Amino acid sequence: MRFYRRGALLLVAAVALASCQGGGASPPPFSTGQGLPPSVTATQSIGPSGGTVAATLGAATVTVIVPNGALSAQGTVALTVFGSGAPKTLQSVARKTRTIAKDAVLITEFSVTVTGATLLKPLQASLTTAPPAAGSVFRLAGFGTSFDDVDTVTFSGGTAKSDLNVAFTRMSLASNTLYAFYTEPQAEAGAAPVPVVTVTPGTANPVGMLSAATYTGSEAAPNGFPFLDPNLTFSIDNPTLGTIATTNATTGTLTTGAVDASGNVIATEQTAGRGGVKGTQAVLVSSQRPGYTGDAFSFSGTLSSTTQQTNSNITTQPQTDAATVALTSTVKGFTPSTAGAGQNAVQSSETDTYPLQTITTNTNSVYVYTAASGHGTLSISSSDAKDSNGVEYLTQYGSGNGTLDVLPEAPGAFGPNNAALTYTETDPAGFGRQRTTNADGSYTEQGHDALGDVQTITVNPDLSAAYDARQYSGFRFTATAPSGTPPRITYRVFNSSGTQLAAFNIPSWIPASMTQPSTETDADNGSQTFPAACNVPAKYGTSGNQIVQTVNRADTALGNLETLTTTTYTSGTAGPVCIQMTDSIKTFYDYTLQNGFIVFVSGNAQPLQLTSVSETLALQSAKTSGGTTTQAVARGTSSASRGASSIAPGAFAPLAFARARFEQAVRQKLDWMRKTTFNHNFMSQGVKVL
Repeated sequence: MRFYRRGALLLVAAVALASCQGGGASPPPFSTGQGLPPSVTATQSIGPSGGTVAATLGAATVTVIVPNGALSAQGTVALTVFGSGAPKTLQSVARKTRTIAKDAVLITEFSVTVTGATLLKPLQASLTTAPPAAGSVFRLAGFGTSFDDVDTVTFSGGTAKSDLNVAFTRMSLASNTLYAFYTEPQAEAGAAPVPVVTVTPGTANPVGMLSAATYTGSEAAPNGFPFLDPNLTFSIDNPTLGTIATTNATTGTLTTGAVDASGNVIATEQTAGRGGVKGTQAVLVSSQRPGYTGDAFSFSGTLSSTTQQTNSNITTQPQTDAATVALTSTVKGFTPSTAGAGQNAVQSSETDTYPLQTITTNTNSVYVYTAASGHGTLSISSSDAKDSNGVEYLTQYGSGNGTLDVLPEAPGAFGPNNAALTYTETDPAGFGRQRTTNADGSYTEQGHDALGDVQTITVNPDLSAAYDARQYSGFRFTATAPSGTPPRITYRVFNSSGTQLAAFNIPSWIPASMTQPSTETDADNGSQTFPAACNVPAKYGTSGNQIVQTVNRADTALGNLETLTTTTYTSGTAGPVCIQMTDSIKTFYDYTLQNGFIVFVSGNAQPLQLTSVSETLALQSAKTSGGTTTQAVARGTSSASRGASSIAPGAFAPLAFARARFEQAVRQKLDWMRKTTFNHNFMSQGVKVL
């Protein structure tokens, strides 16, 4: 029973064994105190193997049984049995609001103290007494934060003995702890208390990605008595957090994944009779690359492109277009694959504002996180972008391509990616193209116009190439792989019937170090100061990990030599706070007619045109861990420390969002070479080598 649930009180001084327990005997009143001391104490030295200590007051003998394994070491167990006149009885002033109520009958009360050892298992107690009244049962109560039952009791052969009922806490406290044997009607006997399970973290939130954190569960009754034999199993309610293993009956170890996430560690009691109760502890996982559902990022910056004709019939001054950029991205969903890994869906919107026009590009991207053996990767799987001019461009990354970062970040080279991907583009004017790029950068591209005419471009692994535009201009162009010493390229022009019209043997403009159409390097350069051009807000500090991706491409069909460099600075758990992208293109073949010929070829290995595109973005705000955490660090802090506990994941996503739009800006600068070949009057212009 719970003693505070009843009304009228029964004065202990008026209780007699005969009146409360039935039977024909009329023994002296139990608590009159006549000739009895107010209490009696017995002590006993008991070791881990167990033992007993007993104390007798009048006709009542209380025995405390210490089971085997209940004590951590040799200790002293003190037992005090109280008479009615003792100052620490249930009837004391300090405890009068919790006295036994009218339907319960107090038999005796006692206290237990253990010194010199820790109590590891519940104790057991017995009392020599008369049987209970018909229809009544014995119970054992204890005083923690309040009085309540701690065990059921069985009466047999003149002894009431606690049952060590696992549904109750039993005698789990022994620090001058007060207990009481009493009887009450069977119909009023209280049910077992509902345990309260508490989960305590060993690591404060947020927990770093790809790390281990320990959670300890404890169990207690509402009156404060602990369960000394919890049997807890541990789980998590969000697999994105990672995996959790039940180490023992009170401990679980969470191994976090690569992505930031929020959820709960859950401890569930499995003991029959009190099984099913749960305790939870909220968990936030941080990542160097946040990307969980609800994460959101806002960037601002600049985009510029410069074009200059050089080494041709019409050398010009550099022509520059500049725009301001606003980029927002939000993680709309995360689908776990394995624990701590999975893929997310991200929506971004970039607005590029030029003096005379504004272009908005909306992109839907998919990013993939892997996590295994304390390491993880973040990769882009696909991006689908559509701008306000109606141009849509879809990129699907192939096997071995798309890796954006390796986690946890550490100085040194990683990857690199290969070039495998499929790119599809359509625009409202009916022009479209699809390019399939192989791992080495070789590719085949087919373009079409609104009439269904097709042009095909092929770059081979050995750097030879062909550009078939016969349906438009009536011409087909080929280039051999560089050969000889010094290396040279033979460039040929054929008409629609296959007759060679011209051939040029020109010095190779392809660096000798390039043996395939595309190569990439990826490196983490450790902590570096943020560049002034980024103007990173003070809340993200002054330095961060610098990650540099460099892609070198040689398009031997279109005559482009390209270097694309992406430099990313990360800070704490906010992810990228500064992104700088530059693309430098040297063009050696001119198909645009601006030089007056269907093709104008550089004959001295010097470019005919220089094109550069650059974009700088700075993080303005970030919310991670499902949008629950606003990211900021104090100025002057550094992210040089790269331990697994310092990170979260979709934050690298903004880089990839921006990259999709950036590469499209580059393509827009170069596409006119392709589109010019759709002119059916192209054949009348002739060819020339510089």
